[in-house]
Parts: sequence; C-alpha cells; structure tokens
Amino acid sequence: MNEQLSVINYVLKKEFSLRNETVRENATFKLGRQKFVIDFYLQGKQIGIITMNWKRTIPTNKLLQLEQLIKTLNLKKLVLICNSISGNAREFLARRDIPIQVVHLNEVICKEKGIDDFISCS
Repeated sequence: MNEQLSVINYVLKKEFSLRNETVRENATFKLGRQKFVIDFYLQGKQIGIITMNWKRTIPTNKLLQLEQLIKTLNLKKLVLICNSISGNAREFLARRDIPIQVVHLNEVICKEKGIDDFISCS
C-alpha cells in the first residue's frame, strides 16, 4: 500500500506541476490547539486532497473528523483518496451533505480518473 501512496503522490505532484495551480504540499494548519495536515492544498480553489492508507474501509468517525476539518479550514471540497470506503460511510456522506469526494487509489493509479475529475469545484 505504501508503494501505491508513493505513486499517487508522484502522479499528483507531476500533474500539479503541469498546471498553473498554487499548491502547497503537506500543508499544516494550526487553529487553536488543533493541528491539521493536508497532503495537497490548492489555495486558489480551496480544495484539500488527503490520501489515507487504511487496511480496511474508512470508518464513519474519521469522516466526522474530516467534516470538522472542512468547516474549520473553510474548504469548498475535500478529496479523499483511499483504498475503500464502507457503504455506511457513503450513506453518511450523502445524508450529511459533506463536500467530500471519495476517489479510490486504483482509479488514480490506473488513470481511470484524472486530476481534472477532482480539482473542479462542482
């Protein structure tokens, strides 16, 4: 899985270097006592990209933390690149209308989804 995340980070860095986007890598935000780290932060579009290496699916409580991160940093959207997400977590995202776009690792590695698919604010 670490090789996949390394490939994803390499692909994202390469794609961002080809565009005129202002991107911060490993952006750390400290608000009060809380510290947030986002893998890639597109400043002009206010989009955060986080890659998560979980052995199983992303739990709902982690989505609550990500929702708090979105609200605190005033992000328009958060892209979550992960290996899988549970059906309950998908339903949770739909019910709460949280602006998190879930992208599977393999979709990026196999180029099923390009960077343009998830940096748009729609």
